[in-house]
Amino acid sequence: MTAQQRTSVPDPITRALLGWQPARVLMTANRLNVFNVLGEDQLNAAAIAARCGCHPRSMKLLLNACVALGFLEKRGKQFANTPSGREVLLRGKPAYIGDGINHADALWFRWAFLTDSVRSNRSARTPPGPVDGATGYRDFILAMHNRAMRHAEVLADHLDLTGRRQLFDAGGGPGTYSIFLLKKHPQLGAIIFDLPPAIEIARQIVHRFGMTDRVTFRPGNFHEDDFGEGNDVVLFSAIFHSLSPQRARALLSRAWDSLVGGGLVVVHEGLVNDDKASPVSAVLFSLNMLVNVGEGRSYSAREIMSWLTDAGFVSPRLQHLPPPAGTSLVLGTRP
Repeated sequence: MTAQQRTSVPDPITRALLGWQPARVLMTANRLNVFNVLGEDQLNAAAIAARCGCHPRSMKLLLNACVALGFLEKRGKQFANTPSGREVLLRGKPAYIGDGINHADALWFRWAFLTDSVRSNRSARTPPGPVDGATGYRDFILAMHNRAMRHAEVLADHLDLTGRRQLFDAGGGPGTYSIFLLKKHPQLGAIIFDLPPAIEIARQIVHRFGMTDRVTFRPGNFHEDDFGEGNDVVLFSAIFHSLSPQRARALLSRAWDSLVGGGLVVVHEGLVNDDKASPVSAVLFSLNMLVNVGEGRSYSAREIMSWLTDAGFVSPRLQHLPPPAGTSLVLGTRP
């Protein structure tokens, strides 16, 4: 490699410094509903601006940026969604991620205060943002659904629940993982347990999948309420990273109390390696927990397995899920 070639390759600092711009373009176009306005059609900038309630000049700048970044296609003066964009950016498509992009928009606002959070070791003390409140919470729950729709089938294919009857989905959010586990195991019923606003969204999603007769909805707070009894499986999916180790251990105790003998606890997470500096996604997610929650971080399999052992579970084990999941299961059994 020549010196000229070496200088043309972006280094990590340069990539990071410029990386926020494409992300901001995508978030803005999604928030303004550009992709859904286009749908399967081709439109000029003026027509898109009118339907999105924007100024035509600034909309043209945004649309051209979307073309440059590969989010849209341009044919003469007409703009259109790309084939791949139609699959993930149009509401109603199975692989839709627009709610997740809106949730990233909300996270953007908090990450602006990362410096303060690192100084104080507390979540970002931000003024109310444009996507806070009920809208922001709904975006969050639906973002979890968007993500799970891409990964839940992989989890269901690799988590053997043969012969088990009652799944307790603790902090189940939209209930997507429960739905796919029920599809995989016809003998299984599920209890989706979460805060009341999440339960209302889960009801809608479960109804859409035709699973209402196999799901019980239980509003509650897992820091305060028990998990009932007679559970064959307790699932914690994307829960522990938002908690301190002490709170995570407390939830494992609640799971233990609710499980039958031979019952299974399943912790589904994106794990950090023992060095705490890889993979990048898990390391950055620890900072995401800092600015949003103040406690919690990405944990390693070794840490979670030690908590399982301390809670009395036996045979703790790690099971990596293949792509596109990129997450892992840590399992333990109540003797």
